[in-house]
Amino acid sequence: MSLKVAHVTASPNLLGVERLILEISRSLQQTKGVEHILASFPEEGRAGPFLHEAEIEGFTAYLFQHDRPHLLAATLELIRLLRQHKIQILCAHGHKARMFGWFAAKYLRIPIIGISHGWTGENRKIQFFESIDKWMHRRMDHVVCVSQGQADKVIRFGTPAKRVSVIYNAVRMDRFDVPSDISYRQRMEALFPNKPDLIVGAAGRLSPEKGYDILLTAAEQLLKSTLNVGIVLFGDGVLREALQQQIDASGLSQSVALAGFTDQLDQYMHHFDLFVQSSHTEGMPSVLLEAMSARTAVVATQVGGTGELVVEGSTGLMVPPNDPKALADAMQKVLSDNDLRRTMGNNGRNRVETGFAIETQAEAYFELFNRLLKK
Repeated sequence: MSLKVAHVTASPNLLGVERLILEISRSLQQTKGVEHILASFPEEGRAGPFLHEAEIEGFTAYLFQHDRPHLLAATLELIRLLRQHKIQILCAHGHKARMFGWFAAKYLRIPIIGISHGWTGENRKIQFFESIDKWMHRRMDHVVCVSQGQADKVIRFGTPAKRVSVIYNAVRMDRFDVPSDISYRQRMEALFPNKPDLIVGAAGRLSPEKGYDILLTAAEQLLKSTLNVGIVLFGDGVLREALQQQIDASGLSQSVALAGFTDQLDQYMHHFDLFVQSSHTEGMPSVLLEAMSARTAVVATQVGGTGELVVEGSTGLMVPPNDPKALADAMQKVLSDNDLRRTMGNNGRNRVETGFAIETQAEAYFELFNRLLKK
């Protein structure tokens, strides 16, 4: 009888956490025969892309009909799902999944693992739920953190260290081994009235913790140099209008493009001359793993688990968060040196292959699952 695992989340789109769930599930199914159910709360209809992708991958995908504040109804629905599919391990991604999942797992007497990706604190509502989540972490049978930095936070907030493990995010390398399609470069060049010589990429939710306002301020300084640069920011979110206003007010509209959400970021990654992360907080940023897998040099802020991935001066450059001058200086240094970018790109690929391979991640999860089931 194969091991059966459920991953539960509250998906706002097909983003980093969702891709992590898909990667883990795919790898464990292929290498260990582990069966997976992937489920999400509806999130006002935004969970569709994640569950659709799960179905394409061949997984059983489930959309909950009940949600907060209907705690009892949502818990009973989750219990029925876990019981119907004879789930043996529940993996809970996010505060909502941990809250409902804890009650369901205790009722069914199955282990629950909290996968801790990080806390954003982006607004008071999120801060409130994250305070509950820190309390919920202490009630998990085990907590997996995606970086040592996040593990330190989890332990500091009261989860016993013996119930905390670090399993890094990972990436499937063959996603970035397909032949490069120049049309993706051309699509980005077409976003600008004048064709740029160099393209800087950034990607993620347009939300406060990502620091895109800092990136735009850094862009003002960078564009004063002699470099002919275009900056493309992929993603969508609550700050889109505010960021566009900042672009217009700063005179950046000829050189900075908000390109919206794309499900083809893997293809675009090959065609950035530099990828930038400007975040104020991170767990272990999957988007940096993807950039480095595509042999793209990176500049990133020293937050969360980023320093556990990026090797300063070798695979990219690190700068303090909330420091637009340092960010602009680092971007200019890398963009001004073709050989440096090429070397960093190759080193980045090697770094991911040796320390963040999907096979290593899958083996760590499989060992943890079996250890919990033997208790």
